[in-house]
Amino acid sequence: MKKLQYSGSMIIIAFMCIAIVPGLAFSADSYTSADAKAMKSDDPDAVADVLYKLADIHKEQGKEGLKAAVPDLIEAAKKELSLPEDERWNLIDVVKVLSMTGDERTKPMLLHIMSVMWGGGNPFVAQGFLSIGSSTVQDVADSLKSASPETRGRAALTLYKMEQFDESGEFFSKKERGMIRDRLAANFDDEDVNVRINTVVAMRRFGDNSVIAALEQIKKYDAHKDSGGTYEVRIEAAETLKRLQGDK
Repeated sequence: MKKLQYSGSMIIIAFMCIAIVPGLAFSADSYTSADAKAMKSDDPDAVADVLYKLADIHKEQGKEGLKAAVPDLIEAAKKELSLPEDERWNLIDVVKVLSMTGDERTKPMLLHIMSVMWGGGNPFVAQGFLSIGSSTVQDVADSLKSASPETRGRAALTLYKMEQFDESGEFFSKKERGMIRDRLAANFDDEDVNVRINTVVAMRRFGDNSVIAALEQIKKYDAHKDSGGTYEVRIEAAETLKRLQGDK
């Protein structure tokens, strides 16, 4: 009897030790039906709480931990975009978590967000495309030919950011880089100044000697001036030439 009591105590002690060993800490909860209900609610604080939880799940479990939440995240993004701009309390965080999923199902929404949000380029969208994988390259490159100037310009800057964020340096194949370069070059004389500016900037990542002559012409002759009389496109072309020519 005495021996059994001792063994029971040891079991309790062992359980307590396991519970506090750093490497054996319990993981974040999974995405539950209660979380799904909160995500679909009209309470921005409740939605925010779930988004924070999903970010924690991603830290512990990676993309796999977010799979169940992908459809609701897509719907949440649609809902946020349908609200007046001053009521989109969670839009940035929704896009951020959406970009963490690396899920092919998010690609249409990320392409849409690329076209409508943050004219200076959306870093979360670029990271989302990288997370999904190489299938996104053609989609973003095709957006350079969109009928919408906003989409053409933002696609150029998104490609720039994708290349910038690619730590491996191998996300874009040699063939893809050439295709992107040629499509960017086709937009050098775009009638929209923002498209021209973003195209010239993107060439810092995808350009080569074949576009130097065209950039020299832009540097000398682009006619756009901002309200202060600055030749914005010419200035960006000069910076791109420095990059491509090794700051010579």
